[in-house]
Amino acid sequence: MFESLAVSSVGILATKKPGVIVGPIADFLGFIYNILFNFIYSFIQSGSLGIAIILFTLLVKLVLFPLMVKQQKSTYKMQKLQPEMNKIRAKYAGKKDQESQQRMAFELQEFQKKNGISMFGGCLPLLIQLPILYALFYIFQQAYVYVDVIRDNYTDIANVLLSVPVDLRMDAIGSFATEVANSMKTQLDMNNANDIIQVINSLSSSDWSQIVNTLGNSGNDLIPLLAQKNQVENFIFVHLIESPGLRFPQILLPILSGGTTWLSSKIMMRNQATPSPDDPTAATMKSMNIVMPIMMGVMTITLPAGLGIYWTVSNLFQVGQQVLLQNYFKNKDEKGSVL
Repeated sequence: MFESLAVSSVGILATKKPGVIVGPIADFLGFIYNILFNFIYSFIQSGSLGIAIILFTLLVKLVLFPLMVKQQKSTYKMQKLQPEMNKIRAKYAGKKDQESQQRMAFELQEFQKKNGISMFGGCLPLLIQLPILYALFYIFQQAYVYVDVIRDNYTDIANVLLSVPVDLRMDAIGSFATEVANSMKTQLDMNNANDIIQVINSLSSSDWSQIVNTLGNSGNDLIPLLAQKNQVENFIFVHLIESPGLRFPQILLPILSGGTTWLSSKIMMRNQATPSPDDPTAATMKSMNIVMPIMMGVMTITLPAGLGIYWTVSNLFQVGQQVLLQNYFKNKDEKGSVL
């Protein structure tokens, strides 16, 4: 048994369960994800988890496509009407008293209502994606819970470790188990397969090298199982269950995550009219377009690499979608069609 002490960075959040809202979403998405993975794995094993993440990302984006069309339509109309809204703000330029500010806010609200637009019209898809992102965090962080092949592989590894004499087993994985137990603020029993699986989920490739060296000949049966684990979980230059960290070339994934976030924001704002200096949302949007890419890049460093793959592919899909929809609404508007 391992007593819970201070929280460490190893395995943190790895075995926390999703809440009452995110849990059912994670179960449903995990079910779909498992079916998709099994289909891919029946054809190709190497990098199958990464391929499944990419196809799963595209599937999620296609399901959300009607909402994204609504968001893009709202954004286009807002951009088109921005000059008229700036005229309203110009009427109250320099008037900072409460009454003037309230009148300006009322006129802007009425103008938006009259033209069928809303300042928050583009927020709905983002709000819907948030619980999906949280659910995907649990799916990618604990793939063995949702993916049958990975669960079977981890179970086989756990059974091999259980077959090793207890003293040698503790020499090999005891320190890792203590770290995981501390991070979870719980106790783990290294005579229990389920508890060992939780430790397996937290181990890096270098950790496994140390474990195999410690076990010596007793760890020979682990080698083909670890080869299968790496074959499934490695994709291009990252291990999808681990966080990329600051190592090269893994650091390229956070850079891609932040870069594609910036590109998506840039494409979304490229047709926007020059905002009025009195528009309080202009400065906010400008700041967000800088802060969000940095934040997503930093988050990707510490989160499972699978989530970084999801976010990067999602951004690239969104860029293409934005370009197509912006051109579609622009052409429709030029032809005099009702948006």
